[in-house]
Amino acid sequence: MGKTIAKLAAIAAVAALAGCGAENTTSTADGAEHAPVSLKPAVKRDVDPMLGRTLFVEKGCVICHSVNGVGGKAAPALDAEIGGPAVDPLEFAARMWRGAPAMIELQAIELGYTIYLTADDIANLAAFAADRDAQKALSAEDLPETIRAGLLDERFWEMENWDDYLRQGQEGDFPEGIEDVPEENE
Repeated sequence: MGKTIAKLAAIAAVAALAGCGAENTTSTADGAEHAPVSLKPAVKRDVDPMLGRTLFVEKGCVICHSVNGVGGKAAPALDAEIGGPAVDPLEFAARMWRGAPAMIELQAIELGYTIYLTADDIANLAAFAADRDAQKALSAEDLPETIRAGLLDERFWEMENWDDYLRQGQEGDFPEGIEDVPEENE
């Protein structure tokens, strides 16, 4: 009888484990069940807001974005909020992704290429975008003359038709209503 109880206990344990696996599934819109994906733990990076400040200028972000009143107006200002939340480089990258069509277009027009950023670059830029002290250290005198001369003061980011405009394959031209864009040599 002791062996029978042991076998029943083993069967119950296997059934309980199988049931746990079944509870750990999710259903999609088509009704299919999928087990959740296990991601690696978040990669912890050492971030440096002052390196982010340097990247902000050297990569050309400052041509379109401003902080501390320094920079272009073609894209939203990246001023840190006083008492704002801790920096989340992944959320910062997601915000960049949402603005990617317009950013890529403006980079191609203004720089002649698309800016390349590594994960560490994005993390350091995010740290700069969240650090008021690092932003206060940026002044117009920190910008090379070539960048200072190329700051955009048109508010392209307020245009409502960028997504439709880019979907229509009109890259290289400006949306209707944007005129008098300075040429590189003017």
